[in-house]
Amino acid sequence: MPLIKNQAFTDNHFVTVADEEALPDGPVLVSLDRLKENFETLKGRNTQFGVLIRADNQGKTQLGEDVRDLAPYLAALAVVALEFPTFRNGRGYSSARILRDEMGYQGEIRAVGDVAYDQWAYMIRCGIDAFEVTDEVTLEQFGQAVGELSDIYQPASDQRHGIPWRR
Repeated sequence: MPLIKNQAFTDNHFVTVADEEALPDGPVLVSLDRLKENFETLKGRNTQFGVLIRADNQGKTQLGEDVRDLAPYLAALAVVALEFPTFRNGRGYSSARILRDEMGYQGEIRAVGDVAYDQWAYMIRCGIDAFEVTDEVTLEQFGQAVGELSDIYQPASDQRHGIPWRR
């Protein structure tokens, strides 16, 4: 899938690798379980790596995976990919805020899955800075979607002050 980062298309060098697959050469995204089990091996590969945080239960709790479990590994991660399995599942927004605001993560936070037009501006406000999008998305559409929120109400990771602070 195409990747938008810093409001431009960019190459996606990361390959998502299932737990049972061998690690290919080059940058990889692995599951949280694999990260925990193979952290030293991943660090020793001399290439970037990241983790995919699942938002649904997939054998986990009903709340999905908790980004706070990344604390011991965070400094080594080039990418934290947050899964949005459906447009109704907003756990990734909370996860992005926790990563940026509570954990101080400065690396790439990537939205993957059902990442739609009307969510991009909100995702950016929460700290997400890269988006896997469908082939039909243009940069013009992306820019239009991101610019639609001229007035905001609540605070977020982007530090913009909303309407209540204008008084």
